[in-house]
Amino acid sequence: MTAMHAPRGREAGFTLTEVLVAVMIFAMISAISLAMLTAALRSEQTYETQLDRIAQVQRARTLLRDDVGQLVLRAYRGEEGVSDGRALAGNVEGADPFEPARAGEEREILVLTRRGWANPGGAAPRSSLQRVAWLYDGTTLKRQAWTYPDTARGNEPVTLTVIEEAADLRLEFLVGTAWRADILAVTDGETRPAMPRAVRVRYTLQGLGEIEHVVLTPVPELVP
Repeated sequence: MTAMHAPRGREAGFTLTEVLVAVMIFAMISAISLAMLTAALRSEQTYETQLDRIAQVQRARTLLRDDVGQLVLRAYRGEEGVSDGRALAGNVEGADPFEPARAGEEREILVLTRRGWANPGGAAPRSSLQRVAWLYDGTTLKRQAWTYPDTARGNEPVTLTVIEEAADLRLEFLVGTAWRADILAVTDGETRPAMPRAVRVRYTLQGLGEIEHVVLTPVPELVP
């Protein structure tokens, strides 16, 4: 007797069209996932950038408050022990009337002497007075501070970058009832010059818009 065999069925598999469709769907899913990941990373980077800018604004506010809010009337002396009489000088174009700054050049825009620099237990051989200068080059705002209130050999300043990418910075002083763009308070150690009632700093930061700091000045002590 001859055995009867059932016909062999077609082997299971994917057609070329099915493979191409699957590859296309996988590619689309990968592209969407990559786009979402890229967007998330950019969002995180933007968030971190904004946090950094906010931190810079807070740093500027704190330092300006401490410096301007504790200023004293004391003209600093140069390396030769000679004073030019400036107790407080400020101008966004350059605080030194004897050395005009060029456009885009880093220059001192605010110079003063303040008290309140902590020296616990007199550990360092210095007073609580500190000479401070704020500098601006058109984009970056920096603060310089000296160990001693007078300029001398070896008394090099410590420079801190306060704000980066600060555009359109303006510095103003409230004299009487009007804001003015510059101040120059000169003293010989005995006479008390007219002082501004407040100092205002304004600038623009990308993503935050215009920022304004206003610091009231004290009735400054006359320090020889």
